Amino acid sequence: MASAVSAEARNGWYLGLDLGASVTPDLVAEGWDSDVPTVCDGFINNDGSGNFLETPSSACKQSTRDQFSWLQRSSAGSGVLAGITAGYRLGSFRFEGEYFHHTATYDDLDNSVRLLPAGQPFQGGKENELLYVEAGIDDVLSHNIFANFYYDWHSGSKFTPYVGVGIGFSEVSLDFYSRWTRNYEAAKISTFSNPALNERLAGTTTIGRNKFSETLFGYQGLFGMDYSVNEKVSIGFKLRWVVFDQFRSRPREWDQIRSHESAVSPEGEKIHYQIETDDIEFWSLSFGMKYQF
Repeated sequence: MASAVSAEARNGWYLGLDLGASVTPDLVAEGWDSDVPTVCDGFINNDGSGNFLETPSSACKQSTRDQFSWLQRSSAGSGVLAGITAGYRLGSFRFEGEYFHHTATYDDLDNSVRLLPAGQPFQGGKENELLYVEAGIDDVLSHNIFANFYYDWHSGSKFTPYVGVGIGFSEVSLDFYSRWTRNYEAAKISTFSNPALNERLAGTTTIGRNKFSETLFGYQGLFGMDYSVNEKVSIGFKLRWVVFDQFRSRPREWDQIRSHESAVSPEGEKIHYQIETDDIEFWSLSFGMKYQF
């Protein structure tokens, strides 16, 4: 640590370690499923013999089903990042391979989910048939492999600022939760004209909870400053902005539909749902060390 370091860093291989914190902006997701109108639910709208009490069965054929979709927003959150790098320095240029693990937690679930395409809110107080709706994305974890390219400004001192760009792939997993709850007071439900059917519907819930995983393409911009401790070791900070593609999940079954299994009749096909997010992004500030061979 006593000796001065040359303004021009040595060419050759190096290893690095990074540890830091991140912030994530709001994340908007669209969800959709293959459900049928509630009046077509054979678990609720039945006479005990497998027949509808209301609405002819011809109105509930698959060809008449409308895809049900909604929008949800998860509030900005925070996370941590840890990574390891291996690179080669050639004058003012560096070429680097990087692995980093990132985890982020979004702050809360969205209780103002909106129905598409009209965009009408589904949350509005106990006068609505739906008592409340909540949905959101909780933890988002990623394993990331990037190839980075840097330019170093050698200042003639122990401080070396740099900028860089990188591209890579990420294995991203996210935790999704959604719950739709009908009003517990049957008198406030108007789905059926038959009060007995509205009684069956009152207080029922549709619930989905799953962990989804996808491989996404990503890119990042980097800026930082290194301080040379000696001719082999440097320490510094790195600011990065990372963006991944939209996340589109595979179909999954609801845990339950209107408080029964994820189907619309005992013999019927299962009801599946999917979600798709905006581009996933985050900012991070990390501190690290490099060892020059």
